[in-house]
Amino acid sequence: MTGFPMHSEAPRPERQHRLFFALWPADDLRLALAPRIRALLPAGGGRPQRPDQWHVTLEFLGSVPASRVAAVREAAAQVRGGPCEIVFDAVEFWRRPEVLTLVARVLPSPLDSLVTQLRAALAARGFETESRPFRAHLTLARKVTHPVSPVAFEPLHWPAADFALVESITDRSGSVYTPLASWNLQSCGA
Repeated sequence: MTGFPMHSEAPRPERQHRLFFALWPADDLRLALAPRIRALLPAGGGRPQRPDQWHVTLEFLGSVPASRVAAVREAAAQVRGGPCEIVFDAVEFWRRPEVLTLVARVLPSPLDSLVTQLRAALAARGFETESRPFRAHLTLARKVTHPVSPVAFEPLHWPAADFALVESITDRSGSVYTPLASWNLQSCGA
């Protein structure tokens, strides 16, 4: 036996999942919204968000260790609320993230309650949550470098009957969002 210590393998870093909660539309809603949203996009104004990636972020968690994903799901299971409808009635340019967004100027109280409960359930499990007030928005285009003149449009109605836990994975084409689980608001009771 030599006097040298045995080399042990360094522990592998735990896998991280980039997660967020969102309203994730059904395919029929995506199809119905597609022509109306395309009409709002400025010519040559950034990179349009792909319709299969449209969502309304409720709470962004960022990198979550694999061992903590169960706690994220437990937090969502604690949320109680009913369905609602969001009316997106304005287009805004957000300079800092360089995005063009469709926003709801009025937040339905069931949606406000959903986000408040979700943030509280996550905080109770040790997750850092957003401190700014929630603003319902749908990203229309990224890498928009200058304000665009909004076109007149009929408000878009988005029925919210469930919410999802979504994973964001970045590849060569950009971020790909994949729903991992969903919770039905209609069955939750108010």
